[in-house]
Amino acid sequence: MFEKKCPWCDETPTFNQLGRRPVQKRPKWYQFSRTVNVCPYCAGAVKLGGNAIWFMILVIPTFLSYLTEIFIGFDLLGYLGATDAGLILLLLGCTATFIFSVFKKVENEEKV
Repeated sequence: MFEKKCPWCDETPTFNQLGRRPVQKRPKWYQFSRTVNVCPYCAGAVKLGGNAIWFMILVIPTFLSYLTEIFIGFDLLGYLGATDAGLILLLLGCTATFIFSVFKKVENEEKV
């Protein structure tokens, strides 16, 4: 269920086993990191890929509810009586994103 195989060596590293190395080229304006994740077995640069990030859409109702409560003081999910449903969607979205994510090769690895 939690198998995420390295695209280079086909081993199954976990997120906490991934190493990091600095990127040689300058990051683009939308990239925050100057490092790249590296497989502990083959030292190939890997990144999280796939369509699993779309499960994070399930987090939006709870996120917006907490934002409105912080800035306006109005609990939207509490008003609708859907606090439990919002927390279930939050948990479901984060869990599904983790389970269905895969490792992909970093493009142009020689430039990394």
